[in-house]
Amino acid sequence: MRLLPLAAGLLALAPAALADLTVDQKVADFMDLVGLYAKNYGPYELKLDYYGFDLYDTAPWLAQVKASQTDIDFYDICVKYVASLRDSHDEFTIWSSYDAWLHFNGDIYDGKFLIDTIDRAYLPTRKFPFQIGDELVSVDGVAVADLLTQFAPYSVNGSSNLVSQARIAAATITERYQGWYPRANNIGLTATIVVNRKVNNMEATYVIPWDVLGDAVTTAGVLPSPPNARAAKKSQSVTRMPVIRPKGEIPSQETADILATLFSKPGPPLTPNPPTPAYMQPMMQLRNFVRATGPTNFRKSSGLEPFGSFTPPFLLPLFNLNFNVRLGYLTTDQFLSGTFQTGGHTYGYIRIPTMEPDSEPDALTQFAGEIEYFQSNVDGLIVDVMGNGGGDGCYSQTLASMLIPGTFQGLVQELRASLSWKYSFSSIVVSAQEEGAPGWVVADYQFMSDAVDAALNDNRARTGGLPLCSYSADSSPYFDANGVQAIYTKPMIVLTDNFTLSAAEIFTMFVQDNGRAPIVGTTTDGGGGDVVSFDAGSYSEGSTRITLGVIERGMPFQVPGFPALSYYDGVGIYPDVWLDYMTASNLQTGGVDFLGGALSALASQLPPVSQ
Repeated sequence: MRLLPLAAGLLALAPAALADLTVDQKVADFMDLVGLYAKNYGPYELKLDYYGFDLYDTAPWLAQVKASQTDIDFYDICVKYVASLRDSHDEFTIWSSYDAWLHFNGDIYDGKFLIDTIDRAYLPTRKFPFQIGDELVSVDGVAVADLLTQFAPYSVNGSSNLVSQARIAAATITERYQGWYPRANNIGLTATIVVNRKVNNMEATYVIPWDVLGDAVTTAGVLPSPPNARAAKKSQSVTRMPVIRPKGEIPSQETADILATLFSKPGPPLTPNPPTPAYMQPMMQLRNFVRATGPTNFRKSSGLEPFGSFTPPFLLPLFNLNFNVRLGYLTTDQFLSGTFQTGGHTYGYIRIPTMEPDSEPDALTQFAGEIEYFQSNVDGLIVDVMGNGGGDGCYSQTLASMLIPGTFQGLVQELRASLSWKYSFSSIVVSAQEEGAPGWVVADYQFMSDAVDAALNDNRARTGGLPLCSYSADSSPYFDANGVQAIYTKPMIVLTDNFTLSAAEIFTMFVQDNGRAPIVGTTTDGGGGDVVSFDAGSYSEGSTRITLGVIERGMPFQVPGFPALSYYDGVGIYPDVWLDYMTASNLQTGGVDFLGGALSALASQLPPVSQ
């Protein structure tokens, strides 16, 4: 009988024991997060105008923070606050290795969640006979449509593109990574899924065990407030690398056979990227245009990482046209490229999978060599930046300079003015001179220092446009090792999708703003400024990535639903020819319809073939 009052007392204490952070600590950390964005977030005014979200309006968020019962509740509020910016670059993450996967993935095709990846080693056909193209209807009794809404705030990085949001939310249904989704471990041992089988148009139910890796975070830890103790704080940012897996059954023998011929033969050693002088560090930070990628070693699946694939989704139809591979055989090839013939024309194709290649010197040499070959040997060219998650904006500008005759406005960014940037630029002027930096670098830093100083003195949030790749802001022609300008002047198209992002959008912007070629595909993601990681909260040890500026377009351009804008941040690059890969037909055929549409867009620029 004595145990009952004791048990009741322990139960009464349970909520307080679970919420390790105090209300004051959570408020302090949340306001730290707000302060980081208030001081550093470049597109603040744009997001206020576009979406009506004011990051300074903290009252409703603070009410949620104060009412939160657990540390996980608090993390969830921080994630949703940053996601409200709907910015492709910005996110709030926690330090967790927890990842749970059902060993199949899906995506949104024709508005439905269709299964496009199945791990048959984990889900044998005899027990789980659903197939590629079948529709996922529900998980644990919750309809997919409701799950997409539920997971939208966790669709890293709170993308401005609603299609991107839905597609990453779809991936979160079958894979729960806690670094992005604080409540990821709120699952049972199994998931009950309902699948609509296309073979008979009937629903079937399956029970699949969750495959769990890593440890879940349930608390930030007991942290006394000062003056009792000083909170610990991590000083590094999360480092992640993408892991790309082709869609289809795992293994998919047909795809595996083709991939075995690509990117598999050893090549010569890569040329190391030249060391970056100390005086160039601030400028290199300003050129970082890449979205966050998945965690190293933690993830079981690539479902949440649709970026950086070396091969296009329409690989098989491309090979059915007797695609002659030029780059792609060697492990040191930075691109997949080749030629094929159809309809009486010879076409070139080159895929740019990332704007942060393993070796930038080798990548530029390889790209220049392909451009010179295509200029002499093809009638039209397909440049593919679908699923390119970005990288170095100046690398993007250099690639574009080989496709756009003449000079054009290069990479120009308006920067959120801050004392840290003023100090960085003004102090680096002196050290750059002492270290023998080129004159344009010294002049550019002085220009940036003056621009930040003027913005601070005028009480303006952003500077004017700052050239990031050269002092003049104009592009420079690219010359190969023999002193020959590498330039392609014939008809071409650029393929994009909603996962074309950041520095890949910069590349697409150059092509569109200069009227060089039609952009073919769907609206890009809308990540339009450089991004830097910050620690966010000493008590909760969160991490956040913040967009520091906005990219200026060479000319205003209108995206449906918005006025003509001089920026693409938050709205993306709208294609000249709309062509969506995400259809059930393309899923079943590997992209036959999509490739056919792309070829039609390119062929329309060419003279008819004589009979």
